[in-house]
Amino acid sequence: MQLLSNIEAILLSIVNEKPSYAYEIDKVIENRDMRRWARVGVASIYQVLKRLEERQLVYSKKEQECKMPERNRYYITEQGQTALTETAKKLLSELEWYYLDLNVGLEASDLMTAGEMAHCLTRRLAKVRANQARLKQIYLEQDTTVKKKLVIKNQILFRQAEENFLKEFLKELRQNMNAD
Repeated sequence: MQLLSNIEAILLSIVNEKPSYAYEIDKVIENRDMRRWARVGVASIYQVLKRLEERQLVYSKKEQECKMPERNRYYITEQGQTALTETAKKLLSELEWYYLDLNVGLEASDLMTAGEMAHCLTRRLAKVRANQARLKQIYLEQDTTVKKKLVIKNQILFRQAEENFLKEFLKELRQNMNAD
């Protein structure tokens, strides 16, 4: 059985929904705001589709619409559906580790003053709150699919946890600054 990388799973999932050109796949990723939670570059879409085809998880047909040049439309294979299902089961049932820039920033902050750190974290907190507001707005849109709502809800809850952490840490940081 072939487990997929996250980008492979995303692309296969999109092709499974509807056979698509690479350009169409990029537009789906863009329209669903997937780049907020997955690293998917435009160039990597083409590379990954080629790799999926080499692994016989998709196949392509040259097709032409209207006066457009011929393009490859990708279709998922039965083997691709099996790999996608098995990968989804694994991703849904196991924990992942979070590789967060915030943690790296905290680790690298030794040379900063408490005031500098508080300033940076206050700016981040404002961005977290703005991001939550935007996510809540998207969540309430009428045309949002169930899958997109679930992803957005997960992002909202994640940002709420981050907001709580930042508020608590800033409170402690400011108390320590006032004690000095």
